[in-house]
Amino acid sequence: MLVHRLESQVHREAGWSMAGFRVMFCVWVAGEMEPREIARYSGLSRAAVSSVLNTLERDGLVERHRESADRRLVTVRLTATGERLAAAYGRENDVETAFFARLGPDLEQFVELMRRLLRGRTE
Repeated sequence: MLVHRLESQVHREAGWSMAGFRVMFCVWVAGEMEPREIARYSGLSRAAVSSVLNTLERDGLVERHRESADRRLVTVRLTATGERLAAAYGRENDVETAFFARLGPDLEQFVELMRRLLRGRTE
């Protein structure tokens, strides 16, 4: 439900897919990155990242640069237009806050349970 709400109320309004948002968010937070790093941090496959980058680059939201003698090494950075992600991220946070507000005083317990699940994932 939350992912659908975020896609319809935030990502699509901004003209992005959920995958596009995840890729741009990684680059926004970490700065210039290689596509393989984006794949690792976003949870997307390398093929998916490549496809998303093609779309984002076509739309003028990211740029790919080859800055070494190794032509295979590419880095990705947001363009000035891509920096508008900050506004969409704020909107995403508002939607998430409203979604989880229904839990009221149970929110703290929910967060603790989610932390336990995430810790168990790495054990």
